[in-house]
Amino acid sequence: MKLQDKLSTMKGTLTINVINRSGETTATHVWNNLITTVGYSAAAQALAGVSGAKVASIGMGVNATPPKLTDTALSSAVTKPFTTIAYNPDTTPAVQFNFTIDFLDAVGMTIFEWGLITQDGRLFSRLTRAPIQKTNEMMLVGHWLINM
Repeated sequence: MKLQDKLSTMKGTLTINVINRSGETTATHVWNNLITTVGYSAAAQALAGVSGAKVASIGMGVNATPPKLTDTALSSAVTKPFTTIAYNPDTTPAVQFNFTIDFLDAVGMTIFEWGLITQDGRLFSRLTRAPIQKTNEMMLVGHWLINM
């Protein structure tokens, strides 16, 4: 049995709020992601305490190609460390990765893809959706929830 078959219940959801300079939320996006084959291996390694295997940052890229299990990187990636990471035991075990892409981050980027990146640079999960054209008039605040 393959590792991804054993961990197939692991799912992720990315929520992004687009906030303007007045502090108003102008849009909210909610998308489901694909856990990559590398991501499944990283999850097992993180449980074993392997250095570098933990998820440490969010990444944005410019590739609109649909996600595949074999994906290993984002295109022209910009990454940001998480503001906080929290374990959520309320329902099913889950980890929530909170982030802020500030007004001056990734300005001019047409963001098609999003990913969770491990401390040692591996692509844990990936999703693609309709693009967000990042300007200096918007901040992206959100969280990526991985349910086990």
